[in-house]
Amino acid sequence: MLTLLFSCTAENETSDFNKFTGRWTLNIVEIKTDSISNWKPRQDHYKNRKGFIIYDGKGGMGVHHVTENYEKYKFEGSGGLDSLTVNDLRHLANNFVYFVKYKVNDTLNITEHYIESVNFQRMWGTIAKRKYLFSGDTLVLNPLTNRYPKIRLKWIKLNDIE
Repeated sequence: MLTLLFSCTAENETSDFNKFTGRWTLNIVEIKTDSISNWKPRQDHYKNRKGFIIYDGKGGMGVHHVTENYEKYKFEGSGGLDSLTVNDLRHLANNFVYFVKYKVNDTLNITEHYIESVNFQRMWGTIAKRKYLFSGDTLVLNPLTNRYPKIRLKWIKLNDIE
């Protein structure tokens, strides 16, 4: 009887897993330089970044974000990989993308991203942990780290028509 009680309770509780499902657009990337400072918009290459994150509701996620005006860049090379200039390569390096399998820990408000594919080789096959917070139509993700500065990314839910 006790087992049945716990089973019913667990099934009736809502999970944050389903709250992630859908498409989100990057609103802002913020930085906190120490434990007493306030969150401020990043002013470096992360200033005014834009992009998307999508959670498929089945444990798959993809994210892509780029610098401001990324799509307006005019390549200096004449075509093909062999013609890319140093500036072209720097531009491409400002592109961040990865695909993961994810899990959600409702108790700790942490999502774990098991990185399956990424444009930075050192991250391939690693686990990226993110503290998360839902606030209305906003999802805040904070990469977990033991050092400062800390960053957080705020994503706004897109209301895609089905």
